[in-house]
Amino acid sequence: MMKLNTFLLLSLMTIATSKAQTLALPEVDNSTYSGKAMFGYQGWFAHPDDKSPRPKYWHWGNMDRIGREYLSVEMFPDMREAGLDERYATAYTFPSGATARVFSSGNRQTVHRHMKWVRDYNTDGVWVQRFISEYDDKVVMAFRDSTTVFVQEGCELYGRVFAIMYDGIANRVEDIKEDWMHLVDDVKITGSDRYLKHENRPIVALWGYTVRDEATVDQLEELIDWFHNSADPKYRASIKLGVNDNWFSKDERWLDAFRQVEVISPWSVGRFNSQSAYNNYVNNQLLPGMNWCDDNGLLFVPVLFPGFSWHNLKNGATKNQIPRNGGDFFWMQVDGALSKKAETFYFAMFDEVDEATALFKTAENASRSPAQEYWLNLDADGYSLPSDWFLRCAGKAAESLRGNIASTADLGTPAEGIMTIRPGQDDNCNMQFIFPDFENENTLEISLDGGNNFAYSVSDDAGTYLVKDLGPGNFEVVVRHPEGVSVPMGKVVLNQCYPLSDENAVISHGETHIQLFPNPAHAVLQITCKTEMTEIEIMDVMGRHCKTVPFGKASGQIDISDLSPAVYILLVTTGEEQFVKRFVKQE
Repeated sequence: MMKLNTFLLLSLMTIATSKAQTLALPEVDNSTYSGKAMFGYQGWFAHPDDKSPRPKYWHWGNMDRIGREYLSVEMFPDMREAGLDERYATAYTFPSGATARVFSSGNRQTVHRHMKWVRDYNTDGVWVQRFISEYDDKVVMAFRDSTTVFVQEGCELYGRVFAIMYDGIANRVEDIKEDWMHLVDDVKITGSDRYLKHENRPIVALWGYTVRDEATVDQLEELIDWFHNSADPKYRASIKLGVNDNWFSKDERWLDAFRQVEVISPWSVGRFNSQSAYNNYVNNQLLPGMNWCDDNGLLFVPVLFPGFSWHNLKNGATKNQIPRNGGDFFWMQVDGALSKKAETFYFAMFDEVDEATALFKTAENASRSPAQEYWLNLDADGYSLPSDWFLRCAGKAAESLRGNIASTADLGTPAEGIMTIRPGQDDNCNMQFIFPDFENENTLEISLDGGNNFAYSVSDDAGTYLVKDLGPGNFEVVVRHPEGVSVPMGKVVLNQCYPLSDENAVISHGETHIQLFPNPAHAVLQITCKTEMTEIEIMDVMGRHCKTVPFGKASGQIDISDLSPAVYILLVTTGEEQFVKRFVKQE
């Protein structure tokens, strides 16, 4: 079997060859749900140190203490783009000994960045989950309000769309009505041109009918009548139903209610775990439901998920219960839905690290997740993947849905996102930009003052760029190609300097540690290792050999003065093991 580190090298070379979408992506049309590829967005993570209405651990478990009974998440988020004021300390530590920090959905800047990721990977928007079963807890609902506002702001900043999805709907008819009126009147969500509409009305989702026995058809009928007919016109809405996979087998009264809504979306998470099981699901659930919707003029929206696991949440359940297989499991569903002519996708979920269905950026391997307890990292199935791999998969699914790229049975290598920005430091506060090679472009220009002055310029194919010695401050980042459209990248806060995470950090593998500095470098690269290095090979990002440096020691210098400015891959051999590291050669 191929060693994991060798696989990582091949993965890096494959990733480097792919092209991303254009820098300036069009604003998403909010007039219809048809044709959209949207995520479910839980937005339910909180921390005792955040400034939200509910400053306590929520949905992380109690991470002030270490022990499985206090941990309720399965995957660890990639926090490298977060500012210091978005990183909340836990009792957990990384293998390096550094404190493991998490985010809060009550932090405006974090939620804005999440919406930026939705934009950067060319997907359309999010369904904001609103658990109406929590309605009696006004502190929780205030937290939900604040997160919803942040989502709305982020969608307005980045041209995405959002809509409300109610969960926990059983026996909550009056609460749903009151809460929806509150959202319309007080939070003013439908006043935003980013709120999603369908069939000439704002759309709202009700999740759980036919899933929860307590959510009865009487309750559904009352809500349909209210949203469609009896409510004041300003509260009326189209309805999407989240239902069980066998919803179409219900009795005629249920089916009559279903005919009155606009969208049906059956839950599929956990319903299959292999190609054969998925084929059975398609034949016995997906196709009958899709055909029923076609016959009755409803939009059918399949739910697509990347994998599933809740070992920590369920106190020792099977680890990696439904493996992701490097994205192949997700892509099996994308290909199946496209082959059946589905016209809209629901991705479950954006940030659901509790049940390991998260598609946003998470830890690639054990060096990027806490050393304590079990974590499902992206390399669990033998694939070395970047933290944004599943956002890239979602982006490819969205582009395939739109017909902008050819639909393929195999995932292949999906395009990178348009821009990653990591705040950090060398000797002073710096900002690192990571971006793809945009097609037909030569130069990328960067503004740190909201687009007033584009003071920085870098070759478009450089792949990474470091703006140095900025000092503390709030920077409104905008990028463009020369004379092109200015594209907002959001606020980057440098209120205190801290390391640039993985690009300058120690790589760990057993007892072997490798460190490069400085990185980026001009002429000389210093390398140290806990064991003797026998050989170092330098390749470009296309995998082409540049030079070989014989080595017989644990530390030393590498002359890189003869290399052109670019991103390079360093392949280090120590005995029978090989390790991969990237570095940037500057002028």
